[in-house]
Amino acid sequence: MNDFEKPLYSIYPTIYCSGSVYVNDVPVVDWYGEKTKGEGGYAGDVIINQALLQSGKHKIVGKLLPRMGQESLTERDVMMIDFYCAEADRDKWKESRIKFHPKIESPWDGLTENIKHPYFEIETEIEVELPFVLDGWQNSVNLTDFDEVELFQEVLSYYRQIQGILQIHDAPRFLELSREKMKLQEQAFYFSEERKESFKQSAAKLFNQNLEVEPLNEDELEMQIMGNGKLVRLMKRNGGQPLQFKSPDIKKQGNIELEVKLHMRSQGNGLSII
Repeated sequence: MNDFEKPLYSIYPTIYCSGSVYVNDVPVVDWYGEKTKGEGGYAGDVIINQALLQSGKHKIVGKLLPRMGQESLTERDVMMIDFYCAEADRDKWKESRIKFHPKIESPWDGLTENIKHPYFEIETEIEVELPFVLDGWQNSVNLTDFDEVELFQEVLSYYRQIQGILQIHDAPRFLELSREKMKLQEQAFYFSEERKESFKQSAAKLFNQNLEVEPLNEDELEMQIMGNGKLVRLMKRNGGQPLQFKSPDIKKQGNIELEVKLHMRSQGNGLSII
């Protein structure tokens, strides 16, 4: 285990295909759509404290899917995941960073050439030690008990509420709806008061750009229940996020996607962002 006062756990996935990485059945990386065309890929450090919630053993799954425009995975489609831990203090993060678990990866010589793989998984179990136990969605309502059609409409209604807030660029209202998620992140990432304020200012800066919002078309959406039944979200069928600010300059950057997961603390409270 580690001797860190404020351990910050992260994964470093390298994805040369379409796919997602899940921590305890919660997606922490999604890589789909137009950006998966061609030879490019995704690589980056992703903090996962907010999906771990407490000390113990946790399941990590990498899901490989074909690039956009392909029907199956090819020999060149790969995924690798490295595992790191570091002291959260900015002054100590770089020098303290260590690998705490063996890397996992898809077959090093590619998937079997004469078999068409529409889907492939890699997985492992990690063990972590954290100085907190966060409730998050652990004790929330099991959404698999709901009628799927009715739940979809309830989730869609909530997404439309958020879209309306984005369209009028109401940052304070969006932050108010996101307060549970913000509190969880503040605890999981050990945010200082300065960092909390910086986060709010970044949100205000984004909303103050007065960017257009992509339309929310029901026919393009699908519902995903995750987090062992405790979380739900909508995704576009092409793998994109439903809630997007249009890019101010599409030649320089893509749309700004807002990833939203919902849970239900209790039957009477309804859905909320977490």
